[in-house]
Amino acid sequence: MEEPDILIVGAGSAGLTLALLLATAPHSQQLQIMVVDQADAPSAANVGYKRVSALNLASMRLFTQLDVWQNIAAKPAYQHMQVFEADSFAKIEFDALQSALPELGFIIDNEDLRLALYQRALEFPQITLKLGLGIAKLDATARHNLVTLSNDERILARLVVGADGANSKVRQLLKMPMMFWDYDHHALVAVVRTAEPHGQTARQVFLPTGPLALLPLADPHLCSIVWSTAPADAAELVACEPTTFNQRLTAAGQSMLGVCELQSSREVYPLKMRYVSQWVQQKVVLVADAAHTIHPLAGQGMNLGLMDVAALAELIDEKMSKQQDWQSDAVLRRYERWRKAQAQQMIATMEAFKRGFMTQHPALKLVRALGMKLTDQLPQLKNKILASALGNEGDLPLRAREKPSL
Repeated sequence: MEEPDILIVGAGSAGLTLALLLATAPHSQQLQIMVVDQADAPSAANVGYKRVSALNLASMRLFTQLDVWQNIAAKPAYQHMQVFEADSFAKIEFDALQSALPELGFIIDNEDLRLALYQRALEFPQITLKLGLGIAKLDATARHNLVTLSNDERILARLVVGADGANSKVRQLLKMPMMFWDYDHHALVAVVRTAEPHGQTARQVFLPTGPLALLPLADPHLCSIVWSTAPADAAELVACEPTTFNQRLTAAGQSMLGVCELQSSREVYPLKMRYVSQWVQQKVVLVADAAHTIHPLAGQGMNLGLMDVAALAELIDEKMSKQQDWQSDAVLRRYERWRKAQAQQMIATMEAFKRGFMTQHPALKLVRALGMKLTDQLPQLKNKILASALGNEGDLPLRAREKPSL
C-alpha cells in the first residue's frame, strides 16, 4: 500500500498546479504527492481550442514561476476588451496601452495548459502520477484517508485534495452539502473564422437571450466563441446547418468582425452555479470547480480555481517552515475562510451582472446604459475594475502577486 503525504484527486489544471506549487516551494518540496485521475494523460493531438480559458495576469505570474508558461504552445494575448449591449448604447472598453500594461490577459487552450503542467510534473520525483484510474471509495477520518482506486489499489494519505471538477467524486463520496442553481443557460463553444481581423480584442456582446463572447486566438482571423443562451436555443444552434449557424452568429455579433464561418465542431455545456457550504471534512479539502462553479460571462472561473490551489500550497508551506502540523484543521479552515470569501464575492458579482443584463425593462436598460457610459468615462474607476479582474490587486496568494516596481 502506497502512503503519500498528499493525494490530489484530479489531474486537471488545478490539481497539477497544486502538485507543482508544493514541489517547488521552499519547505513543502519534501512532501510525497500523488495525483490520480480517471482521464488519460494529456496529448498534443487533443489540442484544438475545444475548451479555452481566459487567464489573467495573476495566473500568468503563477505559471511563469513554475516554469510552465514558456512551454504552453500557444498563448495569444489580448490588448483590448469591449463589452457592450446589442440593442442600446451601453458600452465599456479597456485598453492595455492606456493602462500601462503589455496585455490584458491570454486565451489558453485547456488541454494545451494541462499538457504543459503534466510534462513539468514528470520532472519531479516526489510527484507520482496515476492516470486512467478513478477513485471508488474514500474512508476519511481525523487521522488519515484510505482511498480505494478503480483498480482496487489502496492508498493511505494524510491529506486528500478534491480537485476533480464540477462533478467531483470526492465531494459525492463524502456527501458534502452543496447549494446550486441552474442558470437556465447552455454555453455553446466553437472556433470561427472572421472576415475582419480581431485586432487582439476580446469582445462580449449582451443579447436579450444571454452573452456572446468572441475571444481572439493566435491567427488574426480566428476566434473562440462562448455563446450562452437558453437550452432550447443552444440545441437549435448545434443542430442547424453550418451556413445557418454562420448567419445567426454574424447577426448576433452585430457583424462587428464581418461574416463568421464555423471552423470546428459545436459543443454545448449546461451552466450551473455550485457552491459547497463546507470545503473541509476531516483530512479532505476541496479546491477550484469541486468547491465552486460560476457563470463564464467574465471568464474568471479558471483564475478563481488557480488562486485556490496557490492559497492552499502557501499555507501548507508556511506551516512546514515552522515545523508545525500542516494538515491540521486550523490550517484547512484558514484556507477555507480565505478562499470562500473570494468565491462568494465572485458568485454574487456574476449573478448581479447576469441578472442586470437580462432585465429588458426600458427604464432599467436606460439606467444600465448610462451607468456603463459613465464608467467608461472615468479612468480611475475603470482602472480599479480592471486591476481586480486582471489579478493585480486583492487578497492574492504571494506567488500570484505583482512584484512592486523598483
